[in-house]
Amino acid sequence: MNLLFGDNYISYVIDGKNGMSFNIFGVQDIRKHDSSLKDQVTSLAFNNSNIKVIDYKVDTGISDNGFRLVNMIVTAQVLTDHIEKADKLLIQFQHEKTTTHEFGEITVQNSVPFQNEHLVPFGDYKVGYPTPALDVNIKNAGKQSISVSQVYDLTDKISYQFKDAFEIKPEEVKQIVIDSLRTKKEHDFITMTPILSYRMDDKEYLYNMPGVLYGILDSDQDKIKKITQQLKE
Repeated sequence: MNLLFGDNYISYVIDGKNGMSFNIFGVQDIRKHDSSLKDQVTSLAFNNSNIKVIDYKVDTGISDNGFRLVNMIVTAQVLTDHIEKADKLLIQFQHEKTTTHEFGEITVQNSVPFQNEHLVPFGDYKVGYPTPALDVNIKNAGKQSISVSQVYDLTDKISYQFKDAFEIKPEEVKQIVIDSLRTKKEHDFITMTPILSYRMDDKEYLYNMPGVLYGILDSDQDKIKKITQQLKE
């Protein structure tokens, strides 16, 4: 199978023991040979045994200029209390050896270090964006005021520092609007947990906000163009 993956950036806090499902987008080169990919993948794994793939599904989309869109939906668990990373996907095909593919990178952690009692999402929560931005409503569910300072991801490669820390009073709802998050590198597709850093009663806390997606809601044709662009560079 001639597979080429896009730059998939996954940075996520996984709650609970059921794992979390992630989209990993690539294309299958069918210019010389076209065969169904769905039934030929027998196992998936990352090059880090502490990120366990507990389930997977292979979806295929449209074809364009000799390339078929592939979405590997991988459900993963993190087996330690530490930040775990991987940058290669190991794919076992029927009657073939396991092949290793660069897909971007995944960084995951469980929710142990995070506090989810003081802050909660409120009302509509926007999940999908074309580029790294944020527009959410957050409620202070605690009994003390909270001072918010920054938003970032597990790797701190994507972040936003508020010029002035703002206060959320008890039971108050505040809208957080960030037109553009700072990114050290552009990625084709991003699945990210925004982490909110705040102070309460002179103590620092971290809140893992609901996950957001960047670029994943693009059309299938646009996804193919993004991924195959690297062949021209």
